[in-house]
Amino acid sequence: MAKTVTFRVISGRAQFKCPFCQKRRSVPISSTIRERTIRCHQCEEITRCKFNRRETLREQQFGKVFLTTSDGREMEADLADYSPRGVGFDVGFRDIKKIAVGKELKFNCSWNPRLFSRGKYVVRSITGHRIGAQNIRPV
Repeated sequence: MAKTVTFRVISGRAQFKCPFCQKRRSVPISSTIRERTIRCHQCEEITRCKFNRRETLREQQFGKVFLTTSDGREMEADLADYSPRGVGFDVGFRDIKKIAVGKELKFNCSWNPRLFSRGKYVVRSITGHRIGAQNIRPV
């Protein structure tokens, strides 16, 4: 099986393109599915697929960042992905209870200081240890 390939989902369907034979087909994708294996109907090869439902593509970023909550708590997080509109990251078990949906965050990234130069973010979703935050545009 090849590495994971990302496909964009529009109106509940992904345009699957086999990385081996280049055959294309439209595949229905449920709104709850983030990853799935798909077998090509022509060459029978299996491909591991991730599905992106965002309007803009997210950039995979990996590294340690420090975040500060609106009440002054500081903690370490593992960056997972970044887009101009938001960020996805993982936090440790002891820190997950310190963050809630709607809470404002500021990030500090020592290895790329310009990455989070846009200011504050607000938490939009929490799934397990993965947190999604949206960029609050500075006025």
